[in-house]
Amino acid sequence: MKEHLASQTYWLTRLGLRYEEKRSPKEWTPPAHLLAQYNRAESYEKVWSEPMRVLAQRYGVSDVYLARVGRSLRIPVPGLGYWAKKSAGKSTRKRPPLPPLPSGREQQIKN
Repeated sequence: MKEHLASQTYWLTRLGLRYEEKRSPKEWTPPAHLLAQYNRAESYEKVWSEPMRVLAQRYGVSDVYLARVGRSLRIPVPGLGYWAKKSAGKSTRKRPPLPPLPSGREQQIKN
């Protein structure tokens, strides 16, 4: 569909629309207000220490909201069934490292 839209730029401009390529997720950085409000390293530790549902109750928000903030801050979260497997004593996937933000954006916010 992208190819089709790209070839129809004339018609898109006549309709007042613009075709723009999306940036890759690696180039995307979290908004500054989220970086200023939350500590990524601390949030990462909390998300991997107890279930999202428990954290959400503690902060008075929904677990969906907490997961969305985690995605915005590029924090990896445990997958479905992680806590059930862990409580049953089964092997779970290894905890991934906290990925760095592109272009040193986190350093700019701290200074």
